[in-house]
Amino acid sequence: MVFQFPILLWWIVPVVAFIVLLYLLKIRRRTVKVPAVFLFPKITTDVRANALWQRLRFHWLMVLQILIALLLISALARPAIKGRGFQGQTVVFVLDASASMNSKDVKPSRFVEAKRRIERWLSDLRPSDQSALIIALSEPRVAAPLSHDHQRLRRLLENLKPTDAPTDIGSALRLASALVANRPNATIVLVSDGSFAPVTDFSPGSAKLAYESVGKSDINAGFVVADAQRRGNRVRLFVGLRNFSAKPLKGMLSLIVDGKLSAAKETTLQPKQIVGETVLVPATVRQVTVKWECPEDFLPSDDEINFVGIGRQPARVLLVSSGNFFLERALALEPDCIVDKSPQVPETEKGSGTSGRYDIVIFDGTKFEPVKAKTVWLIGVADGEFVRKVGTDKQPTIVAWEREHPVLRFVDLSAVLIDKGLKVEVASWAKNIAEAKETPLFVVGERGNKRWLFVGFNFLDSDFPLRVGFPIFIANALRWSVGGQRWEQGFVVKAGSVVTLTVPSQQVSIRHPDGRSENVNAPENLLTLRATEKIGVYEIRSGNLRTQFAVNLLNADESDIAPKQTVTLGAHTVAAQTAKVAWRDLWWLFVLLALIVLAIEWAVFVRWS
Repeated sequence: MVFQFPILLWWIVPVVAFIVLLYLLKIRRRTVKVPAVFLFPKITTDVRANALWQRLRFHWLMVLQILIALLLISALARPAIKGRGFQGQTVVFVLDASASMNSKDVKPSRFVEAKRRIERWLSDLRPSDQSALIIALSEPRVAAPLSHDHQRLRRLLENLKPTDAPTDIGSALRLASALVANRPNATIVLVSDGSFAPVTDFSPGSAKLAYESVGKSDINAGFVVADAQRRGNRVRLFVGLRNFSAKPLKGMLSLIVDGKLSAAKETTLQPKQIVGETVLVPATVRQVTVKWECPEDFLPSDDEINFVGIGRQPARVLLVSSGNFFLERALALEPDCIVDKSPQVPETEKGSGTSGRYDIVIFDGTKFEPVKAKTVWLIGVADGEFVRKVGTDKQPTIVAWEREHPVLRFVDLSAVLIDKGLKVEVASWAKNIAEAKETPLFVVGERGNKRWLFVGFNFLDSDFPLRVGFPIFIANALRWSVGGQRWEQGFVVKAGSVVTLTVPSQQVSIRHPDGRSENVNAPENLLTLRATEKIGVYEIRSGNLRTQFAVNLLNADESDIAPKQTVTLGAHTVAAQTAKVAWRDLWWLFVLLALIVLAIEWAVFVRWS
């Protein structure tokens, strides 16, 4: 305990001296004449003994009065004790749960150490303080809202685990700022190792910012680049391994093909060096794993790369058109599509069934002919069976559409202007997904394992290609067209990515890399999977579809585990600090004790008087 104004303690000397002086002064008595003094023998003896000063005698009242004075003067000197944390205010903790927090330079991991520090701060909060906890993930969430129940927050903290994915620190901080908006004495505490890109679009408002840095070492090497390209009947795999530390690292690179060790070699990485490795594997291989093993490496999340479905062929699209820049450009944006353009259908592709060379044939305002493709798009043209033309519609206005259908999801058609369109009648097995007042404008259907998509106007007769929703519509339509066929051999994504694919059944089973299984629902046969925050191979089952996809970290910000001593948060550069020191005032306790002693002094006086 310390006194914030210790100089005031010197007042104890004169005050105590004054109290003692009062008890040294002789008792002043009033003179009274009496007829005889033999009636007051003791009193006259005492009067004759009195002098100006009397001998100091022990008296409980004097002791209590001195104690009251000591307590009151001590209260004025502002006694206080040191405490950690942020007492007397609102505190929001933002806990980084990214891949770099798995680093084991702090035992058992940085994430566990970060939780310990938050727990220590929670133990110093007063019951009147409010606290909240936000977990910084790829999609941040509030683990514990603002509350006085610090024990509940501590219990929730115990069950939290880090991910193998990068996190959105900016969104987490903006969420924290919203929680404490318009609250006085609010503080946002970021507990992290600083392994993230600078946050530019953030403002804490009136809240204070604090950054607690976790971690001790920068020793780590990890994969930052991975690519697979088909070359005939073989696939070329390329991986880039980088040493992020300031010292050489020696380890083993291993190649595992379909669960069996295929090759291994010892590799030494110089400080800050990046090394590329290229391997060739048969196109029939289903899974390849490249591993980096080094006893000094502290981060396991970036030490493994998985490839699945590396022999998968991209979707082949035939565009039968006289020329449409917007449509060609939108198709070119899809990385897994090979687009061929022709003014008419080649003879080899004419016919019925689904055995053709192309997965999708698009008739863009050109005359329809039966084709062997698995999916047919009709844009501004009818085939006579799926849709039958009955006239034209001048300046049709879209009045309704199915916003949740896989083809139109996230596509806004409310303001699309159309110069002219077709009036059509659709087959009984077709489904209208967007309509004008007098005719359907977007129609889908499936018959005989062949899928059909109809758009009732030419794109060049509208402003649809100029709108944000146009490339989204093309991407949605491509995914819907190829369905599960495109994904049967698997695919690869980065950790934290959102996986969207069309599945044959709405009931989907997902097996995670740790062996855990879960069942999810896919509305409209469209699966949107956000749980990709653990590296490894996932398996999806739906109907007759069984496929795998691999999740890899591949993030240089997360692999660079050197703890950052400063971070950029909006317009602020915040330096790392240890637990903040706060002084707890105890003057109220001294005043309370003084009042108690005063009550005792009053009781003693009443009893003895």
